[in-house]
Amino acid sequence: MDIQERVGAYWSKRAAETSKFRVEELAGPGRKVWLKFIQENLPGIDPSDIKALDCACGSGFYAFLLADLGCDVTGVDYSQDMVNEALANKEKLNYRNVDFSQMDAQNMTFEDESFDFIISRNMTWTVPNPEKVYSEWFRILKPGGVVINIDANYGYMFKVADETGWTDKQNEKWGKDGNNMIATRPDMVRERNDITKELYISKEDRPGWDLYTMLKTGFSDVEAKTDLYGRLFPEIREMMKAHGDKEKMEIPDDAPDIRVFCVKGVKAFEQ
Repeated sequence: MDIQERVGAYWSKRAAETSKFRVEELAGPGRKVWLKFIQENLPGIDPSDIKALDCACGSGFYAFLLADLGCDVTGVDYSQDMVNEALANKEKLNYRNVDFSQMDAQNMTFEDESFDFIISRNMTWTVPNPEKVYSEWFRILKPGGVVINIDANYGYMFKVADETGWTDKQNEKWGKDGNNMIATRPDMVRERNDITKELYISKEDRPGWDLYTMLKTGFSDVEAKTDLYGRLFPEIREMMKAHGDKEKMEIPDDAPDIRVFCVKGVKAFEQ
């Protein structure tokens, strides 16, 4: 099994648990925060005129939010199991203006200049050729279109977690009270960490690498926001702490740095 197939198999095995977590997130207090964030980053045209892509859509989280804003939405994911979860959630949540299909973000079948807005979360750290993903995003964006990529230095973080013994400590908790975030079985944690060692993106300094790659690809107005979740969710963190969920919202002091960043770029109109 090559690394691309291995990554796909990993996410397929995690499809059901990830879907459960994202559906809960859709119903939680973060929904309004994400809606506001997306709305603020859409291109300056009427949302009903926006063709949007949720790239590596998983179980459909951003696709559904974009549909709530009135956009015409497509979601794609490399894992067919993830796509199946998104389709099931579409029916369960009664969405109609969203289409989902299986597709490799490194080689998409969309025509040039198909979308006004692209959003992706937690994907570029998992692909063998993330530079090709940025190239594909640029190709399928219309002039004036916007791409938002939300990710983190996960590969580096998992490497540090292994070296410091933090992975083993987290896996030990599984047998006691489970994982406090997305419930990831120890065997999946091990597979995840081993996969990242084979991906060159794990060795890059991010989001600096992303900004450089976007500029090289042709994006303009490129910018990055670090510690995105810390910026977006301070009120939610405080509210959950007040309800006794402090442990769920705080990363332990000895954990590797897992702060999420966001990079944004625009495909400029031809001069």
